[in-house]
Amino acid sequence: MTRLLALVWPDLRDAEADVRPFERILDALDDLSPRVEAVDTGVALVDVTGLEPMWGPERRIAARAVMLARSVAPLRTRCGIGDNRWLASLAARLARFERSEAPAALRALERSELADLPLTLLPADPAMRQRFALFGLTRMRQLADLPRSAVGSQFGVVGERLQALARGHDPRPIVPLRRPNRVEASISFETPLDGIGAASLALRRLTAELCDRLRDRHLAPGRALLELTLEDAPVLRVAQPFPQPALEPDWIARLLLSRLEAAARGRMIEGEPRVTALHLAFDQLADPATRQLPAFEARAGRWEELRWSLDRMRHRFGEGRLWRATADRPTAALPEHRSRLVDIGS
Repeated sequence: MTRLLALVWPDLRDAEADVRPFERILDALDDLSPRVEAVDTGVALVDVTGLEPMWGPERRIAARAVMLARSVAPLRTRCGIGDNRWLASLAARLARFERSEAPAALRALERSELADLPLTLLPADPAMRQRFALFGLTRMRQLADLPRSAVGSQFGVVGERLQALARGHDPRPIVPLRRPNRVEASISFETPLDGIGAASLALRRLTAELCDRLRDRHLAPGRALLELTLEDAPVLRVAQPFPQPALEPDWIARLLLSRLEAAARGRMIEGEPRVTALHLAFDQLADPATRQLPAFEARAGRWEELRWSLDRMRHRFGEGRLWRATADRPTAALPEHRSRLVDIGS
C-alpha cells in the first residue's frame, strides 16, 4: 500500500516570500526518500512507502522530514499522511499546530474519515460549488453516495473527478524530481585578456560559483569541461575527469589551467593569445558522500586515486608539507645514508 507524506510550508506560500530555500529543502528531503515531488512553491510530496523498517513509525518519518527541512531554513511545517496525493494533501491542510510556537503540525487521514468533512474542501471552482449547493450537497458522503452516472449527467467529467476525491480515490502518481545532470556558467570580456594566465582569476570565480551551487544540492562533479574563446585562434576545449566527485574550486581551477596551457602548447599557439570568453561546465554529478575513497587505503589498482589525493593535499596545505621516503642505498653502513626524504611534488 502506498503512503505519501505531504509537506506544506505556509511562510513560503506568501506572495512576497523569499522562496530560494525551497529548492534546497527539496534536495535535503532526498536523504529521506528518493521520490520527492514539488507540487507547488512551498508544497512537496514525499513517497514514504516501506520506510518504517529504516526510520520507524510514520510520525517519526514526518519528524525526520521536518528536521531535514529546518536544517535548511527554520520554517514551520504542516505535515499530512495518506494513501494517495489527495488524502495526504488534505491531511496537511487540516493539520493544526498544538502550540503557537510548535515547529510542525501532523495529521494522518484515512478514506473513512472523509464522510463528514465539508464539500468545500474539494478543489472545485466557485461555479461548481454553487451547483453542489443548489442540489443540497454539503458533505462529502452526500456526493460520494450518489451513482456515478447521475453525477456525470449533472456535473460532467469534472463532477466525476470530484466524486472520486470525495470517495478518497486519486490515481495520480507522484512525479519525482530529477536532479540536474549538468551545470554551467560563462563569462565574456569586453576587453580581451592577454594570455591564458590572465584568465585564471575569472576561471576561479566561475569554478567557485558552480561549486557553491552544487554544494547546496548535495552534488559534486565527476568531470569539468572548459572552453576558452580566443580572439585570433580556434576555441580551446579541455576536459578534466576526477577519480571521485570533487568540490574544491581552487584545485579544480588549477588543474583546468594546467590543461589549458598544455593544450595551447600542443597547438603551437605563438605569443600570448587574447581571451574573449570562458565557458565552464560540470557534469557526471553525484553525491560526494557516496563515492569518497580514503587517501591511503591499500587497494589494488587505486594508485591513481592515491596520486590525486596527494596532489589535492599538497595544493591545500602548500609546498614542502608532504614528503616521501626513498631508499637510495639500503646497504649503506650508516642508517642516515640509506634513505632520504623527497618532496612529494618533485
